Formats: sequence, C-alpha cells, structure tokens
Amino acid sequence: MKGSWLTALALLPLGSCIASSVVAPQDRGREVGREDQVWSQASAQSLSGVYVSTRLSGSLANSVRKIIYLFQEDGHYTGAALVETSPPHFEVITGEWRMQGSQISLDGADPAQLEVAADRSLRITGESGQVVLRRELNQ
Repeated sequence: MKGSWLTALALLPLGSCIASSVVAPQDRGREVGREDQVWSQASAQSLSGVYVSTRLSGSLANSVRKIIYLFQEDGHYTGAALVETSPPHFEVITGEWRMQGSQISLDGADPAQLEVAADRSLRITGESGQVVLRRELNQ
C-alpha cells in the first residue's frame, strides 16, 4: 500500500474506509498557540531534518492521526503515518523529493505548496488538506 497515504505530500484519499467520526469536526485542524505563526516561501535548503505533525486539516484529518518525515539533503525522504483504521496502524514510505519553486513533489506526485516558519516548522498544503510539521531539534 506504498504511497496511499501520501498523495501530494501526505494527503490521504482513503474516504470510505474510515468513519467520518474518527476526529470530531470541532477538533479538526486545531493547533493551540500557533495562530500568529508567520509563514514564508520554503526552499530546498530549509527542508533537511526530521519533522512531526502538529496539525492536520481537511479530509486528511479524517484518516491520519500523526505524520513523521525525515527529509535528507540528497533528495531522499522517509515517512510514517499513523492511519485511523481498526486497529490503527503505521504506514511507511520511502522515496525521492523534488522542489519546484515553492512547491514540493514526492516521487513525481502532484506538487504541494511548501512554506516555512521562523522556528523551521513546515506547512504543506495540497488538494486534500494541510499539514503543519514541527522540526525536531534533537537529531
């Protein structure tokens, strides 16, 4: 099932497999204390590192509880998503990333908008939603 949770960078199209009540509508897309975050265009140089999701929104939030990525400078990445199924499970993917301006593409998939904050958090926006990822400092 490689890549099923990662279309345009982790924007999952599982739809009918997952109950819509997994995450209550009022809880989807919340990220406490980050409302004033300022985002700017990301570059390939700002991508290297380990990232953990802090916010998932859109249809993505119906199917995924957590996402973790490792982006390497050489254009390779690996990631895992905690998918909301019964029972919940992790799906793992490994491949190549490529930047085109301020957009990122994984394994040739449609590009997604990539932005970076002053604290090096990433925000990725695609057709199925948005994910905000915190950069891990202890790498």
